[in-house]
Amino acid sequence: MKSRKIIYARGFPYGAPLVHLRGGATRDPLVKDAIKLAGFRWDSSMHAWKTYMDRLDLGTVLKALRDEFGCDIEPKDGMDENYILDLNDPRY
Repeated sequence: MKSRKIIYARGFPYGAPLVHLRGGATRDPLVKDAIKLAGFRWDSSMHAWKTYMDRLDLGTVLKALRDEFGCDIEPKDGMDENYILDLNDPRY
């Protein structure tokens, strides 16, 4: 069975809201297409899908990946607690 996990990382290098997505679910063609449509681009040096996106937009994208594709969404281990999203927040 294929992994349905997506691990996200958020940060603010130089003040910009950078997001990375990794995980087995990103190899699924339907999930990959949804990620591309959301504006992510593959960064081969980081081995991750990357874009600049604010918290509300990211929450909406991650919630859609969870609800529409059955992906398990997890924050990167050790990520600052202030950057972790609660996907049950009604704003997303």
